[in-house]
Order: sequence, then structure tokens, then C-alpha cells
Amino acid sequence: MIDPYLRILLYIIIVLAVIITLLLLVIVINRYLVSVNKAKFTAKKQEWEGLYLNYLQGDLNLIEIAGLMKDKKRYYWLWRFFSPYLDMLDGSDFDKTKVLCREISLIGHYKQKLEHGKLSEKATAARVLGALRCKESVTGMISLLDSKHQLLVQSASLGLAKSGKSETFFSAARALLDNTYFTYEGATEILSAYGESVAPLMVRFLEGEIEILNGETKDESLEKKKKPFELKTVDPSAYNSVMIDLLGFFKYREALPTLQGLMKEADPETIVHILKAFLSIGEMPANIDLKPYLEHRYWVVRNFSARAWRLTGDRKAIPILEKLLQDQSWWVRFNSAEALSEAGESGLEILRIKAEGPEESAAAISSYVLRRRGVEL
Repeated sequence: MIDPYLRILLYIIIVLAVIITLLLLVIVINRYLVSVNKAKFTAKKQEWEGLYLNYLQGDLNLIEIAGLMKDKKRYYWLWRFFSPYLDMLDGSDFDKTKVLCREISLIGHYKQKLEHGKLSEKATAARVLGALRCKESVTGMISLLDSKHQLLVQSASLGLAKSGKSETFFSAARALLDNTYFTYEGATEILSAYGESVAPLMVRFLEGEIEILNGETKDESLEKKKKPFELKTVDPSAYNSVMIDLLGFFKYREALPTLQGLMKEADPETIVHILKAFLSIGEMPANIDLKPYLEHRYWVVRNFSARAWRLTGDRKAIPILEKLLQDQSWWVRFNSAEALSEAGESGLEILRIKAEGPEESAAAISSYVLRRRGVEL
């Protein structure tokens, strides 16, 4: 007679073996179906590619290609096919592609999903309709910005960014910063899809910010305009920082005077973003005085000021750069030495003298930069 405890143990082992076998079977079947599905999509993609290129070249008309590509069972496949083209095309080719997507009901299908689909379907619909610059769906995408689901906020923001409706920029920026865990960099990457068309809007907003900071306006309209965009969960300076980063990303040199004006009243973190924007643009306002920022109490400001000095070449700041060779921060010392190495023979001579001098930190960084430059001591 089998011991009852042993019998129970055998039952448990058999049940676990069955469960593990079923799980492995599910994994194998799932992988097989994914492989089959991928092979089918690849075949369809090759077929559609030939038809699509013929359509763009005028060898097939809209009715002909729509009849050959229309496939109600495979709307997601159609989206996957068109997605890379929509990221690259513009002008008449984009317009022809959008007309085709409307004709094969791709736009209509995802408009319906945007309104009545599940969470994941709404997110996909926002990305699709945004990529197709479907302006009639902008209102639906804006409504998703207040969702508690970050996936919807992200997809709606990206859809709005690609839709070509620059006036939605502020709403999308607020939602990304307030309703998601995106960093500055993450929000900036999504918002960059708006393109340079939003740059003048951002400049005007920052100009209003300068007026408020300086107390130069008695008009309350600027404060009222800001109300819809006030941030609830993060520092309001994050809003300005994202716009500054984007102006740098777009290399929008027309923003230089505005950034300079904001810099005078900004907090240290915003100053750093402005200096980074100058570096991205590759230019600084002609009359800017970097000396206060080279002597700033925060090392990050001093660091980026030393890097930005190379855009001005202000000879009056060279004594400060020389002093910064003894800064507590290695990065400040390094970028100050790099700046001096680009200040002509006088800058190189300062580095040579410091390399042989008694100050250990200044000597080390001066020698290091001179060796990097291939300059003899």
C-alpha cells in the first residue's frame, strides 16, 4: 500500500508536469503562429510595395490600387506597411498616400477605433491618425490627453505632434509633463515631431514669461493665457525648459534675443538649458556677457558657460577661464582648459605656464588638454 503522503506528492508532481507541459505547448504554438503571421505579412508587404510604387509613379490609378490593397481583415498590417513611408514622405506623394489610406478605409477604421476602441486600440489609432495628419481627429486626440493611462497620453501627444496642428503644442506639452513620468528628454523627443512650425509660438510664450518675471506688463491677459497650461505635479520651470530645449533642437536662431532676455531672470537649471540651446544653435547673442555665468555659484552653470565661451571668443573673459583651471569640478576645469586651448597663442601660453606651475589641479588639467591637442609643453 502506497503511503498517503507519497500519493499526494505524486499527484502534485503529475499536476505540475501537466501544467508545465501545457505552458510549453502554448509557448510553442504562440511562437509558431507569430512566425506564420510574420511570413504572411512579409509576403503581403512585398506585394503591396510593388503596387504602391506603381501608384506613386502614376502607373496605377486610385480605384485600381484600392481594389487590390483593400483588406478589412488586415488594417494593422496596412498601417505597418504605410508607417515608414509616412515618416519620410511629404508633398504630393504624402497627399496621394493619404488619399489612398482614406480610399481603403484605413482612416475610417482608425477613426472609429479612436472613439470606441479599447485602450490599446485608441493608442494605436492616435498614432495612425497623427501620422496621416488627419486634422478631423484632432479633437478626439486632445480628449485623450487627460487620460489616466500614460499610454494614451503618450500616443495622443505623438499623434497631435505629427498631425500638423501646431496650436495643440501647449496642451500636448502640459499633458506629457503632468500626466506621465516622462523626463525632459522624453517629452522633448515626442514634441520635436511638431517641427519648427511651433518655434514662433514658443518664442512668443517665453517673451510673455519675461514680461511677467520683469513685472513689465500690467495686462493680466498673459497670466490668463498661462492658466490652461499650469502644471500640477512638476515644477513650472519644466515647461519653459522643454521649450528652450526644442528651440535648440530646431536650431532656431531667431530665438537668441528671447533666450538672452530670459537668461537674466532664470533659475540655475533654466540657465543651463539656455546655454545648451546656444550650443545646439551654434551661436550666441552678439552682446551677451558670459562673465557672471562663468563665475556662477553652481558648477553646472560654470561648466556650460565655459563650453559656450567658444561661441563668443570674448577676450575679457580669459582671466576668468584661467582662474577656473583651479575649480573644484573636474568638468569645469576641463572645459575651461579646452576653451583656452582655442583662444589662440595667448591661451596656449596660459596652459603651458599652468602645466609647469605649483597649483596641482590646474597643472594636471592643463597638461592633459595640451597633450590631447598635441601641443608641446
